[in-house]
Amino acid sequence: MTPLPLPSDPPPLFQNLLVEPEEARSILRPQKDDRYGFGFALSPYRGCGHGCRYCYVRDYPNALHKPEDWGEWVAPKLNAPELLWSQRHRLHGERVFMASATDPYQPLEREYRLTRRCLEVLLLCPTTEVIVHTRSPMVLQDLELLRAFGDRLTVGLSIPTDDDTVRQTVEPHAPAIPSRWAAVERLAAAGIGVTVAVAPLMAVHAPQAFARRARTSGASNAWVGRLRLLKQDPFYKVLADHGWLKVLDPTYAEGIRQAFAETFPTRRRPREKAEKPAPPPPPPVCQPGLFDRVG
Repeated sequence: MTPLPLPSDPPPLFQNLLVEPEEARSILRPQKDDRYGFGFALSPYRGCGHGCRYCYVRDYPNALHKPEDWGEWVAPKLNAPELLWSQRHRLHGERVFMASATDPYQPLEREYRLTRRCLEVLLLCPTTEVIVHTRSPMVLQDLELLRAFGDRLTVGLSIPTDDDTVRQTVEPHAPAIPSRWAAVERLAAAGIGVTVAVAPLMAVHAPQAFARRARTSGASNAWVGRLRLLKQDPFYKVLADHGWLKVLDPTYAEGIRQAFAETFPTRRRPREKAEKPAPPPPPPVCQPGLFDRVG
């Protein structure tokens, strides 16, 4: 693995983001998820340049930034690849999710390439499965590297709505929805397993057409995840002002799930081989007594 050079003097601002490089003390966070069941979460950055207005991570404890500052700062973990390399012994037979608290392909990745360098380490861990989750077509810049993993890597593309005008309100700094569909198609065409994540669920205008679009784009799977609001979340007013409070209704979410379930039927698990019945025990042997008459 040949590490790519890092900027020697990173700019204090990158596309109006405050950049705060840091040395991380740890890089693998044990985590259990009901859907993926992964063993570790790996985040090469703290903070996220996409700054999605609903992101629950904005409320994570942070001594330097307030929740309302979310999307205005990013802290690249400069030693993430080296730290991951030193911890690779923990990854045997495990699954790694990249990333749970930040987008691994946020705009700053163009400068620091920390996600790519971490993937280069994971490629050298042959028993480790990897899930890359992003909302950015920038993932395509590492297409050949992703292909090198074979079937032990999948990519999840977050497409929470079928309407880019909704995206412009809730994810104003994230890539446009059409560009994400194009990324799904190119990844699938390259033989990479792709999951469309309708998460967190936003307003959807045509659920059946949305699900069909996911299927025809080449995605092999899809799932719908509900929005997670913070306590007294200002994003509630955004939903109310636009008439989108329905996304908080479990019935609405179930309707969207049903549309995707009809388009992506649940795969049946392969039947386990039936065990051969054990042969019946032999009849007990009665040893005749000394004074028993035989015959």
